[in-house]
Amino acid sequence: MSKLSNINSGTYWDHRFSEDWEMYAGPRQSRFFAQLAVENMPSWLIEQTRLQSLTLADWGCAQGDGTNVLASFVDPGQLVGVDFSGVAIEQAARRYPTIRFKSENWLEEATEIPDSYDVVFSSNTLEHFHQPYEVLKALGARAKKAVVLALPYRELELIEEHFYSFLSKNIPIDLSNGFRLIWSKVIDCRHLPDTLWGGDQIFLVYAESSWLTSLNLTLGDCNFVQDDATAKIASLHEEIATRDSQIASLNMEVGTQGDQITRFHQEVKARDSQVASINHELIRLSDWAQRIDQKPLQHGFKKYGIKVLRSVYRTLPLPSSLKYQLRSATMGVIGSLRKIFSFPQQKSDQLLDAVQDLNRKWKNLEEGAQVERTDVLVFSVIDWHFRMQRPQHLARSFSSNGKRVFFLSNHFLDSNEYGYEIERLDPSLDIYQIKLRVKGAPAIYFGAPTTTAISQLEHGIAKLMSDFAIISSIAVVQHPYWYPVVCHIPNSIRLYDCMDHHEGFGGVPTALAEIEKDMLRGSDLVVVTSSWLENFASGYNKNVVTVRNAGEYSHFSVQPVQRYVDASGRRIIGYFGAIAEWFDIDLIRHAALVHPNALILLIGNDTIEASKSLKDLPNVLFIGEVPYAKLPFYLYAFDVCLLPFKITPLTLATNPVKVYEYLAAGKPVISVDLPEIAQFGDLVLRARTSDEFITMISQNLATTDSDELKRNRQLFAKDQTWEHRAEALIKATIDLPMPKISVVVLTFNNLELTKACLDSLVRFTCYPNIELILVDNASTDESPTYLTEFKNKHKNIKLILNEKNLGFSAGNNVGLKEATGDFLVMLNNDTVVTPGWLMTLMRHLQINPTIGIIGPVTNNIGNEAKININYSTPKKMLPLTFNYTLNQMGKYYPLQTAAFFCVMIPRNIFEEVGLLDENFGRGFFEDDDYCRRVEAIGKTIVCAHDVFIHHHLSASFNKLKGTEKQDLFDQNKRYYETKWGKWKPHTY
Repeated sequence: MSKLSNINSGTYWDHRFSEDWEMYAGPRQSRFFAQLAVENMPSWLIEQTRLQSLTLADWGCAQGDGTNVLASFVDPGQLVGVDFSGVAIEQAARRYPTIRFKSENWLEEATEIPDSYDVVFSSNTLEHFHQPYEVLKALGARAKKAVVLALPYRELELIEEHFYSFLSKNIPIDLSNGFRLIWSKVIDCRHLPDTLWGGDQIFLVYAESSWLTSLNLTLGDCNFVQDDATAKIASLHEEIATRDSQIASLNMEVGTQGDQITRFHQEVKARDSQVASINHELIRLSDWAQRIDQKPLQHGFKKYGIKVLRSVYRTLPLPSSLKYQLRSATMGVIGSLRKIFSFPQQKSDQLLDAVQDLNRKWKNLEEGAQVERTDVLVFSVIDWHFRMQRPQHLARSFSSNGKRVFFLSNHFLDSNEYGYEIERLDPSLDIYQIKLRVKGAPAIYFGAPTTTAISQLEHGIAKLMSDFAIISSIAVVQHPYWYPVVCHIPNSIRLYDCMDHHEGFGGVPTALAEIEKDMLRGSDLVVVTSSWLENFASGYNKNVVTVRNAGEYSHFSVQPVQRYVDASGRRIIGYFGAIAEWFDIDLIRHAALVHPNALILLIGNDTIEASKSLKDLPNVLFIGEVPYAKLPFYLYAFDVCLLPFKITPLTLATNPVKVYEYLAAGKPVISVDLPEIAQFGDLVLRARTSDEFITMISQNLATTDSDELKRNRQLFAKDQTWEHRAEALIKATIDLPMPKISVVVLTFNNLELTKACLDSLVRFTCYPNIELILVDNASTDESPTYLTEFKNKHKNIKLILNEKNLGFSAGNNVGLKEATGDFLVMLNNDTVVTPGWLMTLMRHLQINPTIGIIGPVTNNIGNEAKININYSTPKKMLPLTFNYTLNQMGKYYPLQTAAFFCVMIPRNIFEEVGLLDENFGRGFFEDDDYCRRVEAIGKTIVCAHDVFIHHHLSASFNKLKGTEKQDLFDQNKRYYETKWGKWKPHTY
């Protein structure tokens, strides 16, 4: 750590942030103390900050990690991170681009009127100063309504860099600016899990009197505590226990010092009684020991069973599938135990319905239900609680359309463990925000995910999918960072929701730009929001569909009871939205100068300091970011709505949401001439030059819209809602031209096995473009009749009834010759497939073109594809195998030979290698032979660790008589060795 010669200088802290801030866990400490502060602030303060859209400055924000925690509780547009270290602010701005950061030294005398904020927050900064209350005076001078502090409390042994101990006798009630202490709370951090502070923290809120009066607070809203009551109570309990022990000890001493004479007179009698009692106890213990020896398990269960069951249900993170099995087996026992014990809930009340749905889902699948694609995973570019935009609108509309939606936030939780936190976003809908745990909580905008991050994300998503039985899904990806993880999600349609031209933002890391190109090429469907993006994406993918942005018509079409009123009664030229690098400040200046008697009202987060550039104009007013719910309050005050964008590669690709929202209110809209504005026709005025833009404003201010024109604008907006867009997206996934997969099933007798196989194919495949080819090898049972009925009942089925048994190779070749798919599957009729098997096998071949043949893991086979897994019947295997394969998401391993009970081959490989060698007759070694042929063209043979197929094994061969099976084996082995040399036996 650096020398302490001038600890409060910018030079000192610039060095710290450049050299050793992360080494000493600075980012983790910032997040820890900020989270602690938020949890121990008065709830009314956070509520009022949100409701009143109060500005909040985080003074001493360092690299912005604590400020980012605050952004989870209030809108980022209300936040400003302030630090006098330019290095820290530069790092903070890179890490958290949605938050504004400023490098300022508030302790120096200002040369101009300084910025002020409604609330000034500072966490663990004042202790670094010898005279902290002089610093506090400077903070108070910047605050209009409140000052909030988090400080180390009663730190008598000061650590390095700390110069002041805050005690009850030196913390003031009043500040120099008149603010009064309204809240104090002490937390003993030593008792917190994963604590980063080994002492007390005190949280103080000073507030301005008139503001407090306006809030109508009560005594219950105030708090003045100098100690952590919880920790104090725990300490008192320990003291009481110690005192009780001392009292018991004293009572024992008093007992031993009783009446000696009486005790001596009764000594013989007492000893006789003791001997009799001991003999009785010895007999009882002997009987007890004998019973334990005879039935040790029964005794152990009686003594410990209930306790162990409670402990398991409380502490073990059981997968849902295993929990379901245990639930079925032990429900009676648990029901009895509940009469005695109170079991804690495993899920919060708001998620109970989801858990019950999970149990029903497995039960329904066991009883014959079909897998449907009902879950949507939104891999978002923003957090749900950030500014309301396309990601949230679409997700909510998916849910309203009957989908179960999991909205994966870009805000990760810093943890070395995998997992997630879940929040139900609407009690009336199946929609949840998921925050995944990732070490370091990286920001997704600044680089590709590391190998460690990918592993944590995959395990966290696997746990989510297991907990909620997400068997078949649509993955809506909105940022390239997610794509390496999404590629491995089983049985999921991959949809890239390309909302913007990312490279148009500038500064996009090369690694992310390359991932986006891979995602454009590899997604099943690319959804774009504009014609420009459609042209761009079509160069990478043939499946591109335009689903433009929209507006929440019901929110913007109804005039609010109250609306903004200009005190001077001026006409209002308005804009709401981000005020960022694409916002044309010069165009606004021009409009303000030409219309000095009108008010230009600008609403949104100003990240380019436009307010400073235009501060000389008295008729330009910046409101700042306001909650989404409050936008109609301002919109209905606008006389003219603007879209004042620069013409850049980014805006050329933009389909602006705000235009739909303006039109929903029936307002006149003037826009620069962007390609996407053409779709609005005469409903939106397009200006090709700056002068034309200004002229259009003047003309609109001078005229009054007709009711018909207002109505036409609203009618257009009414048909451009997010519900319409979600329906279009869902339809696009249904109509999606996925690669065709041909599945050849060869049958010979064993009708019951065939029925189980085909039933699982119908119910669990859930793939939109499958061609099923049934080839019967002259069965002598009822198989031909059943297969004919099956073909007539289902679509996309070809049935071939051979007049004689052609054997395994020739029989499969009959089907392969009829196959028209891009991928070909050979599947034995003594198998039972599991949900999502087909798409997941195909994904491996799509991602890795070096693979020539791929097969699944199974319960029963004579090579390395066999895994140890136990279930009573194929019907009971689903939760268990689902969990197993999820934990192997995206993984495969090499095989010497893929057994042909189930294999998938790309068509180009099949066309190069050819049909199976029919010289192997009824079977044995045809799979070894084919794998050698695939290897001969330089391709590999692998086993998909994330696909499981149940296999009965050798159902037909086991019916051969006497030595016929062994003779066939030996004969085909000799033939194989004439082609490839000595056969290498399969390993296990």
